[in-house]
Amino acid sequence: MELIWDGEVDSGRRMAALVADLQAGKPPVGVSVSQSHAFVEIPTRSYWAIATWTVSAIMIWFGLSANNWMLLVLAPFMMAAAAMQSFGRVSILIRDGQVSVFEGVGGVGRRLRMPVLAIQRVEYVVKHGRGGSTSWIVLNGAKFGRHLNEDQKQFVIAFLLDAA
Repeated sequence: MELIWDGEVDSGRRMAALVADLQAGKPPVGVSVSQSHAFVEIPTRSYWAIATWTVSAIMIWFGLSANNWMLLVLAPFMMAAAAMQSFGRVSILIRDGQVSVFEGVGGVGRRLRMPVLAIQRVEYVVKHGRGGSTSWIVLNGAKFGRHLNEDQKQFVIAFLLDAA
């Protein structure tokens, strides 16, 4: 198992620290862990949802009033982001040698399933931009966790490392 943190292969020190924090038994705020420690669920609620819903409404209003079809085409994507920020969740279930990751709202979202033994590496990726940075988790090429805070992302990475 390999941990790649922001483009650099971990020498083992960060991985050991993350797993030690996990085994300490105090999950970050908002993280629900089942008694068996095989299921983790994290709501993706954010105060940014208010701004995202507002921008969605403005996009629709300007799109309709100014006959701007581009805004109308992009508005559903903004509304999906607002729904994720309001009602979304990330769930990770490890059972019978399988890991299942769900990210979405209700039953609508992305699912990733694979054998635990198929996990070759876990990556923490950061994209730096002019307006700040965005980070997420990559598991065998599949990205998830963009809506989690940093403590929650680190907990999820430790949970996956500990399972593998």
